[in-house]
Amino acid sequence: MKRFLLLLATMLVLGKVSAQKSYQLLSPNGELKTTISLGEELTYSIEKGDEVMLNASPLALHLMDGTTLGKRARVQRAVRQSIDQTIESPLYHTSRVRDHYNALTLRMKGEWSVEFRAYDEGVAYRFISHRKKPFEIRNEQVEYRFAKNLSITTPYVLRGRDSVFTTQFFHQFENLYTTKTLSQLNPYRLSFLPLVAHATPNCNILITEVNLESYPGLYLVRDTTQTATLKGVFAPYPAEEQVKKRQIVVSKAEPYIARVEAPRALPWRVAIFGTDLQLANNDLTWLLAEPSRIADLSWIKPGKVVWDWWSARNLEGVDFRAGINTDTYKYYIDFAAQYGIEYLLIDDGWYDRKSENIFQGHPQVDLPAILEYGRQKGVDILLWMNHKAFHKEMEHICRHYAAMGVKGFKVDFMDRDDQIMTSFNYRAAEMAAKYHLILDLHGSHKPAGLTRTWPNVLNVEGVNGMENMKFGRV
Repeated sequence: MKRFLLLLATMLVLGKVSAQKSYQLLSPNGELKTTISLGEELTYSIEKGDEVMLNASPLALHLMDGTTLGKRARVQRAVRQSIDQTIESPLYHTSRVRDHYNALTLRMKGEWSVEFRAYDEGVAYRFISHRKKPFEIRNEQVEYRFAKNLSITTPYVLRGRDSVFTTQFFHQFENLYTTKTLSQLNPYRLSFLPLVAHATPNCNILITEVNLESYPGLYLVRDTTQTATLKGVFAPYPAEEQVKKRQIVVSKAEPYIARVEAPRALPWRVAIFGTDLQLANNDLTWLLAEPSRIADLSWIKPGKVVWDWWSARNLEGVDFRAGINTDTYKYYIDFAAQYGIEYLLIDDGWYDRKSENIFQGHPQVDLPAILEYGRQKGVDILLWMNHKAFHKEMEHICRHYAAMGVKGFKVDFMDRDDQIMTSFNYRAAEMAAKYHLILDLHGSHKPAGLTRTWPNVLNVEGVNGMENMKFGRV
């Protein structure tokens, strides 16, 4: 009887082992090794040289119909690729970028795939849905199970500390960074990305995401049930919205994070490895982003701006009363022309604040006269715009002001990154491009590849920067 039980136990163990299937993916230089394992869970781990950087970490999609993509996954086909190409990169910090990686795509039973890419600098993965019928994602399981209790540098969400995170999803993506060991991180405060784990004296791990189009942004929080683990959290899909002062806030949420209407790839989950300098000089976010959807880039002109709001339009030694008026903006145009500054940004106040009617200008602001004066001086005009007003009449606004000669908009007060808001950013970029307008997105989440896909988005301002210096908070 004992021999029979021993034989049965051995068979069960062997059966479990045989059910596990693993694939290895090496970076082009062989330094990074990713092991993808399939069994009860779908996991991946990362080694850099002889050092374990990430223990086996699960990834899965939990759908509203009860399906879990990643649980007991079965591979129908494994496709490997090696790519080494140089890509032209106009409107980037360098004119050409080398795109060199090894890839593994696992096509799974159940109309989905998971794709991994290994660069010398990092590893990325994403889910791909091949389903033609719409469905909802209840949650995406994202975990980073580090090999030890690393020091973490993270930007906590500034407001809200509730354990269910509801109030934390509405914020401005502006905060100073905190450095603590992983075990010291507050498990009730979300961290937005990018986040850096300090693995060794010469190697950091930067966590971020790319291609955040029509999908909620990823937050990380310390997992109290696992050692040295950060787990992903997502804002739920908005069911109802309401106007609150200058923003549109979510007043009721659905029990899922995203709707998927057609076959699509989800955002990349990215781990980048390197020293501080190497992280600052890394191109993976740009490389993983979808290529430009604008064929002719000749009309897009990056440049500096004169910013009237920061100085509160305070002018000295002038023969007019400074403020929100035509003379003040002409003065700023003169300044820009004198110092070779390409744009004047006319910030908040140029249209009627009470009604927030973007087509009803301030009585002391003659916008056509300002635009003509700018043309004479070689200075282009950008207009500040509230998201609440802009999203309702997007095409009308773009068509109207482009015809007047305005070159673009600074859109403000988004302050969310749920699926509706990340979709807005792409819609706004596409609409602006239709009328040859550039965009500066303020109060927005990290760009996450948007500026490559829509290069008319010249800037994304979600930092604790110069604006906060005005209030003495930096």
